[in-house]
Amino acid sequence: MKQANSTAECVPSSGTSSATAGIAEDAKNSSPSSEAHFPYEHTAVVTSFDNTETASTLLSRPDRYKQLFTALSASSVISRGAGLTYCLASTSSQGRSVLSAQYNRFLGFDAESKVVRVEPGVTMGALFEFASARSLLPPVLPGYPLVTVGGAVAMNIHGKNQFRAGNFGDHVRNIGLYHPRSGEINCGPELNPRLFRLTLGGFGLTGHITSVDIGLRSFTGRSLTVERHNVADLVEAGHLMESLSDHSEYTYSWHNLNLRGRRFGAGTVYSEHPNNGEISISGKRRTSFSTTKPLLCRLYNRMTVPMLCGAYQMKEKVAPRATGSDLYSAFFPFVGKELYFRLYGKKGFREYQALFPRERWEEACSRIAEAVRQCRVMILLASTKIFRGEASFLNFSGNGICLALDTPNTPSSVDFFARLDKITIDLGGIANISKDGRLSASTVRAMYGDRYETFRGALRDYDPQRHFQSELRRRLDL
Repeated sequence: MKQANSTAECVPSSGTSSATAGIAEDAKNSSPSSEAHFPYEHTAVVTSFDNTETASTLLSRPDRYKQLFTALSASSVISRGAGLTYCLASTSSQGRSVLSAQYNRFLGFDAESKVVRVEPGVTMGALFEFASARSLLPPVLPGYPLVTVGGAVAMNIHGKNQFRAGNFGDHVRNIGLYHPRSGEINCGPELNPRLFRLTLGGFGLTGHITSVDIGLRSFTGRSLTVERHNVADLVEAGHLMESLSDHSEYTYSWHNLNLRGRRFGAGTVYSEHPNNGEISISGKRRTSFSTTKPLLCRLYNRMTVPMLCGAYQMKEKVAPRATGSDLYSAFFPFVGKELYFRLYGKKGFREYQALFPRERWEEACSRIAEAVRQCRVMILLASTKIFRGEASFLNFSGNGICLALDTPNTPSSVDFFARLDKITIDLGGIANISKDGRLSASTVRAMYGDRYETFRGALRDYDPQRHFQSELRRRLDL
């Protein structure tokens, strides 16, 4: 790996850090508490991104590697990136959460192989800007630009093109990993492959990531053409996306699940293709979820939700069949729309994301429609994607159709999600662990089967002392 040969490539990334996302405002400015062992630590209350879980932890913010390794040597420790997961995967109430925000440099770039080496605190937005300036793109991008590379590895995230590019880990060439027991080691597809597979989607439980080598891909388009296809329901959307996937770079959909009868799930399928239009790439837009505090009261209710979803559905119906979008807006659609999350109020929201086998998709849609009707839940956002690839450990990966639902955090939504658990298990599907802080160990075991037991056993064989701990690990009995 060649060292970066320009100032812009070796300095910390320019993306605004959101490592404080979900941390109580009064804790951010507090002095070190009596519990703190080091001057760069203090006690803080951490909240999950969906605002449904909180935990107090010793928050460590080292800015030198000596401090970092000292903090990681303590027991019950876990690394923390942007804190944008919907569960407390990077929080340890019985120990410390170690922030990687200060470790956000581009360490090297090999133009010939298109491989870039970065520290874990580099954001996906900064990685996008680095790549697009060289007519390249990260093959997999999340919807939020402030997700860190370390978090992308720990959750093995996917994007709108999972059917074509797989998960983020499919493009990782090497991971630098630190564990107090063994020091710094490298792992990759050929070097320490078992540890590499255990680390991808391993929730940060194998150690602290110090560097990641990522394979970028060529991308000559300057913008994306977005084509709209109106569909009558979820089943039609699944069939259409399958047919579009052969010639689309990105395919996904939006649906209105607040309708009843035959209209349930009507919506729009989107397919996106690169073009060389004159739409400029914006590199100046920034957002920080740490500043998007929820409103005190929820403004989504049984009157406003159908109105909002109906208005969006009508807007998409009358929109031109094809429109253009700059790359930044297309890849990070929630930038500038953070109000969507604020309007859920201080009680937050819940998201359920499940992957169903293709052959069970129609049955899944029917049963979900019945669950929505019986529980009378309000669905703010419903989206589907096509998945292809191999299943691995507790990664949200495999073959099938993915459905994601957002709903206000209410007693009816808890009942609804319990029904979704049963539907998912009955139909041989899996839920996305990173999107749901409610999933129990027994539920995950029932969904993932042997993959759960294999991952749990391999993790404990690798680290029998279970040095790296989190609220997620305790909840799932890993």
